[in-house]
Amino acid sequence: MKKFSKVLASAVLAAAAFSAGAQQYPAKPIVIISPFAPGGTSDFVGRVVAQKIMDNNAGWNIILETKPGANGQIGSDLVAKAAPDGYTLVLGPSSTHGIQPSLFKKLPYDVLRDFAAITMLGATANIIAVNPAVPASNVKELIAYAKANPGKLNFGSPGTGTSVHISGEMFKDAAGVDMLHVPFKGSGPSMAAVLGGEVQILFENISAAVPNVKAGRLRPIAVTSITRSSALPDVPTLNESGLPGFEVLAWFGMFAPAATPKEVLARLNAEFVKALRDPKVSEQMLSRGLEPRPMALDEFNAIWRKDVEKYAAIVKKAKISAD
Repeated sequence: MKKFSKVLASAVLAAAAFSAGAQQYPAKPIVIISPFAPGGTSDFVGRVVAQKIMDNNAGWNIILETKPGANGQIGSDLVAKAAPDGYTLVLGPSSTHGIQPSLFKKLPYDVLRDFAAITMLGATANIIAVNPAVPASNVKELIAYAKANPGKLNFGSPGTGTSVHISGEMFKDAAGVDMLHVPFKGSGPSMAAVLGGEVQILFENISAAVPNVKAGRLRPIAVTSITRSSALPDVPTLNESGLPGFEVLAWFGMFAPAATPKEVLARLNAEFVKALRDPKVSEQMLSRGLEPRPMALDEFNAIWRKDVEKYAAIVKKAKISAD
């Protein structure tokens, strides 16, 4: 009986210590890994939201680190294998955490087993844009030009398995054109490639492309949402440009290692949601075509898991493979 009492007392003390630790969280800097190169949507939204959280909490220090490579798998894997203490997070887009499980036979992690959802940060449609040297200003002209030059056109994306890559492959299938996919290690490099003429066509998140579109360095062709984007209201959708029903959206979520304590996940969720609901943060995101999507833990977890199944069906139907 005494032994049982000692065990019970130890358990109570451990629970009390953990509760106190959760209340004191964070006691050191939080590192958010962005698994793609600087200059893309992940980098943008991560910095905007992290800065707001630090503004809201004087004792918080959040460091955003970019760890590009292997289509976002290197940075994601670092977090999957990190200590589940709430101090190492990953800004996982739908590409790494929704699409890639269906594209790659082997990943260094299991997304549904090795990560815990915190909240969705935002969602955006993708855009088709071209280098101004390409003689096409709308979908009809681009399709005609591609058919007149089979196999000669390249389209760039931030990486294999991204929603942007999926958009390109679905466009090829729907339009019946032959184009070569050229993956890069993030939005920055893929953007530089199309601006420099290395590739002719760019499939990209609207939020990453807006600055160069508005500056006239890229010619927009269409967006992949069913309705037009408020950031680029003059750019038509593929749905209204001869490819009815065409829709691909990309979301950006925050994840922690799977065994992270629920109390810590709840605290992180509360801070991210508060930041996303700030009018200035919303304005910054919307100006880049990224719609804020603050969500409760359970809500985002359900959407994420459902999207893994949805993208599996899309990948199978389009016969897309990354291996």
